[in-house]
Amino acid sequence: MEIGLDNGAVLGIDGRGQGFVLRCLAGCLWVTRGDGRDYFIKAGKTMEFGRSDSVVVEAWGEARVLFVTPVGKEREGIVAPAWHLVSTP
Repeated sequence: MEIGLDNGAVLGIDGRGQGFVLRCLAGCLWVTRGDGRDYFIKAGKTMEFGRSDSVVVEAWGEARVLFVTPVGKEREGIVAPAWHLVSTP
């Protein structure tokens, strides 16, 4: 699933007990996953998340995000993570 985000938009993501991968297709994403660190994912880069990760993503510039099934899980019928738009600029 691909989502477009305006500059400053914030997205909350819950893996619903399943791992997932975020791929930044355009722009830059500021990611917090609850481990006390912040991450930046630039266009063309990916970041994998585990089953228990709850993630907050903020768009730095206009951005596009793609949710990807983790490698090796394609045939297990994994459902896309639940997401909600927390705020818009």
